[in-house]
Amino acid sequence: MSNATPRRTALDEVVRLARAHGLSVEEIAAALGEAAPEATDARAAARASALARLFAYVGATFVFAGVAIFIAIRWGRLDSAARVVATLGSGLAAFAMACAATRDARFEKAATPLFVIAAVLEPFGILVALDEYASGDDWRYAVLAACFAVGAQQLAVFAALRRTDLLFLGVLFGAGFAATGMDLLGMSRELIAFVVGVSLVSFAVAAEQAGRGAVAPYWYFVGASSLLAGFFGLVEGTPVEPVFVGAAAACIYASTLRRSRALLIVGVVAMLAYIGYFTADRFADAVGWPLALIAFGLALLALSAWAVRLDRRYIARGT
Repeated sequence: MSNATPRRTALDEVVRLARAHGLSVEEIAAALGEAAPEATDARAAARASALARLFAYVGATFVFAGVAIFIAIRWGRLDSAARVVATLGSGLAAFAMACAATRDARFEKAATPLFVIAAVLEPFGILVALDEYASGDDWRYAVLAACFAVGAQQLAVFAALRRTDLLFLGVLFGAGFAATGMDLLGMSRELIAFVVGVSLVSFAVAAEQAGRGAVAPYWYFVGASSLLAGFFGLVEGTPVEPVFVGAAAACIYASTLRRSRALLIVGVVAMLAYIGYFTADRFADAVGWPLALIAFGLALLALSAWAVRLDRRYIARGT
């Protein structure tokens, strides 16, 4: 009965409009018949798009596998120049093909997997070239050069094509460049992880605000994980170690502000991991260890229920 009144009201409105504009039953039926094929065409186009994307990714996977296997089989027989051409040359060719694919609607679906193939082969090719022709024993300088060259390439082409996949890859190599550079400067791994994590979370916020939200969840997850792992390494074993719980809580609070499930997951897992670490470190050899396990289990249940409530109240509404 609750659905009868709205349906009847709608029908009465259709009748009123038909009479007001002199529409016949045949005209209304014809209009309804024309709407159905349009909806069918839209569904067919969506299926065709998904199928084209599937074939593009599968095809790119076979191409990459074929190139990798060929290089591996022939590697011992190749001289230095041939090794560079097989790796760096293949990467540059894949990148050129990807750029060309973005200009043609028929091949646009293949652009992203080709960009990914290029992002794997190009830095590997640069490392091979440096290993074959350069001197020096510190591999970090080679990684620094590879990350800088490929990252700059991705970001430069992103400025021209405005593709989110290029932005993602550019930031990935930028993070590698920054981490390697800080390692060369003698910074501790914990501090590097913390600084890189803060940078990636900041980038994710900026990407969302700039309308590039597609890359934000991944960088929220990686950035927050790196940030909290680095922060724990900095405070572990110090008098301020319990402050880590506050950092995890801050991550959970940030998830409600940014409506990010990635931040929520990282914050909850970090808090649970610290509670487990703390109870194991302080109570493992004590009689109260079973009680500590029970308390830990109750804390896990409470935090999981709280996380679900936060997701429903503050995050799911924004998705």
